[in-house]
Amino acid sequence: MSVRIFILKYEYLLILVDIIIYDNYLSYMIILKGTKVKEWNQKVKHFLKSELIRRGLTNEDLVSLLSQIGISETKASVDNKISRASFSATFLLQCLYAMNYNDLQKSMPLEKYSQTELSNIVYNTDLFVSPHNSDKYRHKSGTQYIDINDFAFNPLTNKKIVSLFTGAGGLEIGLEMVGFETCICVEIDDDCRETLKHNRPNWLVYEDSKDGIKGDIRAIEPTEILEASKLDKGEAAIVSGGAPCQPFSNIGKKNGASDPKNGDLFMEFVRIVKGIMPKAFIFENVAGITQSKHSEVVNYMKHAFNGLGYGIDYKVLNAADYGVSQRRERFFLIGIHGIEKPAFPLPTHYKGLSEWQKFISELDHAPNYSPKPWIKLKAVLDMIPKDNVKRNDYALMNISDKVRKRMELVGPGENFKVLPKKMLPNCWKSGRHQGQDTFGRLRLDEPSVTIRTAAYNPAKGKYIHPTENRGLSTIEMAAIQDFPYEWEFKVKNGKKVTLVSGGRQIGNAVPPSLAKAIGIAIKKQL
Repeated sequence: MSVRIFILKYEYLLILVDIIIYDNYLSYMIILKGTKVKEWNQKVKHFLKSELIRRGLTNEDLVSLLSQIGISETKASVDNKISRASFSATFLLQCLYAMNYNDLQKSMPLEKYSQTELSNIVYNTDLFVSPHNSDKYRHKSGTQYIDINDFAFNPLTNKKIVSLFTGAGGLEIGLEMVGFETCICVEIDDDCRETLKHNRPNWLVYEDSKDGIKGDIRAIEPTEILEASKLDKGEAAIVSGGAPCQPFSNIGKKNGASDPKNGDLFMEFVRIVKGIMPKAFIFENVAGITQSKHSEVVNYMKHAFNGLGYGIDYKVLNAADYGVSQRRERFFLIGIHGIEKPAFPLPTHYKGLSEWQKFISELDHAPNYSPKPWIKLKAVLDMIPKDNVKRNDYALMNISDKVRKRMELVGPGENFKVLPKKMLPNCWKSGRHQGQDTFGRLRLDEPSVTIRTAAYNPAKGKYIHPTENRGLSTIEMAAIQDFPYEWEFKVKNGKKVTLVSGGRQIGNAVPPSLAKAIGIAIKKQL
């Protein structure tokens, strides 16, 4: 995407007059002289405030970020400048630089320019889009990373996706943002299939199978998928999917591959990939699959794919590191044909500067950018329209007065352990519940914990609403899971989504922004 900036001198006054944002990438930023100064001052003010809100930052946070680049401001001075809607172009650029706005630090090092020089510069170049750089970064663990910050929407010659275990479509939404196209979905859950059909009528939801069970991957041949999607073997860009994760989850029986119901579905994924031979594949699962007791699963997949000419690697990624307001760790195994060792996306966000410095100190060379801070939960919840309760996929757990009284005593970040013993149910008095999440209240100033399938139930984890005495609604769960607000969840035989169905569809999904990051990394390597 082209980015063009024009800066003209007008008595040292630079006025922002137009901004168009597309998919979080700056498309056009034109700074010109104007006739109605107060009007354009308001535009600049609202622009800066919206960028702070979108990142979950306060004015105090901005002061801290400015100090990191050597700009001394106080909270009072920042409050005053933004409130008056009267500040210099230099201050605006300093703020954007401190927030690493669209990689401004890499593209325009502010320390090179004085205010006078800035007022005389005329840009007509792709300033914010760095030259394509396929250099990889090797971590001391052996994992390779690739910088995805310089991604541009170049057209794909090969963009077809075959999606297995599609669920509610989170992984595919993210890949779609990069330019890939889902041509066929295989999904056994009836409600998920309805959700996919409703939101993406152009995605073929494959329902034929030899055993009559719609979407049963065990009864579907790769040749049937190729025929239905009008693809030849070797033509697909990506086969994506994550087999049901319960056998490997850290919560539950952890039966792994020995699970009688779904423990062997990873083998079906391998079978389909062998029959389709895509350019690349993405296998997703819970982080628990990396435990030593499940090592045979990863080893089987590695050996099976190595024999097909794919270079493969796997990594547990945290969604919060890629712009999702949720500390959600998921396992990804990536294979790319003809690439010896696929690279994973470098984080675009990070918990803090010290943590980032520690991470990059273990790379063979340091990236030339600084990640944005983790997105706070407040920024996500504030973006949900107030009329969301009218949606057919809105559902909220009923809370008794007794449970609500317990909630009143639990502060942000606290859990059931702060409650008087007389208010605890017997199962919590036994001491078997030692986790820090049970009946916990979320905090607005940090990302959420992992949104699981029962995240609507405060007794199942840290799922008390951060400011209200209730659980999370399905709409809030979906927002934290990074689904677009317009994505509607459906059920097969009814208009209203139930808590169980909504929770299952949302909690099992891959956050689209995390999928998008992986998609960019793969696209740059294909």
